[in-house]
Amino acid sequence: MKLIEQIQGLDFPSPLPARVLQVHQTFETFRVPDVEARVHEAWTESSIRNAMKPGAVVGVGAGSRGIANLPELVRASVQWLKANGFAPFVFPAMGSHGGATADGQKEMLAQLGVTEASIGCEIRATMEVVPVGQIPDGPVLYQGQDSQAADHCVLVSRIKPHTDFRGHLESGPSKMCVIGLGKQHGASIMHAGGGEFFQQFLAPAARIYETDTNFIGALCAVENAYDETARIEFLSSQEVGLDGEASLLQEAKDLMASLPFPAIDVLVVKEMGKNISGTGMDTNIVSRLMIPRQPEAFGNVDVAVITVLDLTEQTHGNVAGLGLANVTTARVAQKIDWVATYTNAITSGIFGMYRVSLPITMPSDEKSLHVSLRGCAKPPAEARIVFISNTLVLDEFFASPSLQSEIEDHPRLKIMDELPLTFADRGTMTSPWVLN
Repeated sequence: MKLIEQIQGLDFPSPLPARVLQVHQTFETFRVPDVEARVHEAWTESSIRNAMKPGAVVGVGAGSRGIANLPELVRASVQWLKANGFAPFVFPAMGSHGGATADGQKEMLAQLGVTEASIGCEIRATMEVVPVGQIPDGPVLYQGQDSQAADHCVLVSRIKPHTDFRGHLESGPSKMCVIGLGKQHGASIMHAGGGEFFQQFLAPAARIYETDTNFIGALCAVENAYDETARIEFLSSQEVGLDGEASLLQEAKDLMASLPFPAIDVLVVKEMGKNISGTGMDTNIVSRLMIPRQPEAFGNVDVAVITVLDLTEQTHGNVAGLGLANVTTARVAQKIDWVATYTNAITSGIFGMYRVSLPITMPSDEKSLHVSLRGCAKPPAEARIVFISNTLVLDEFFASPSLQSEIEDHPRLKIMDELPLTFADRGTMTSPWVLN
């Protein structure tokens, strides 16, 4: 790779802290103790059975995000449907992911633990869609032929703050209708309008899917600060897009983890990937959006420089969102699948195209940190450096000694240990993390 050859000699030395603090952050939260039992309860409490034809074929839509307990949520839904006399099958509801192919999307489900063997029913997938209606003064809406062929279809959805826009509806069943049921075609149309389309059209889109399709509802999970399932509710299609979904979104925001400092000079992210967030790193955590015509400050942390050291295996080279970072490593550059990345970014329109660029790329972890310190506008000894595994794991992290007083004064934080910051001969980090 020509880039890698060109950067091998780059070197911009800067002093690094010899040791870092291991910090534990405690969040007050709760979780569902028995996920599958609660799924059965939620289906039963919804009375959705009364809206379904006896013996009906029911399509269960599963997405591609890293939802906690996704196999359990899908399997228990399938079990409930079978126990009540219905014939379920599962279909992918994930827009353009998996390379925008039916086989690719089935493979993504398998990687998330959703297989025919694990859930106990057939998985059917197609990317072919049909139009189902048009929002007045808005876009045409679509539905995949896989879900349309069923008597009824439902979605297994997570409700959470979105990484690209703000509204009373964000990630959840409303969006999953237009993007998930709509496949790549529907996703492309909605993303073409940017955040404004989602803010304006999610609620009216939900009404069209309610009245003009076989969509009858969604099993909705809310997660806590530890990415555990905190709540499970079933929303009928009449409730999707209204106050019930909006109130669950607010609960998800209240439960969300966060970085505990008002300002960070260098945020070092061990790994990013699509299984972590649609943007590789959750914009709500790193407080960086980079989308025109959307408010820039999503979170409450002022982060000067973001450095990404590696990719998750599960992202398969898709680095949509890498452009949120300022510095990265040759390791990351060598793993990039530009076809998957560009397919995702272009389908996402304005959401993806501004965040898909390659940051300053350095030949090693150590040299990437040197460059990051040079760019943070603070003397190295004073720089506030935070090391996180990824934006899903914030209960354990590492910090430079310059943050010690803030850590000791923070009610959620406790210093657990002090570890050396070390690198192998070629600049690969060996502590506090071991990177290969």
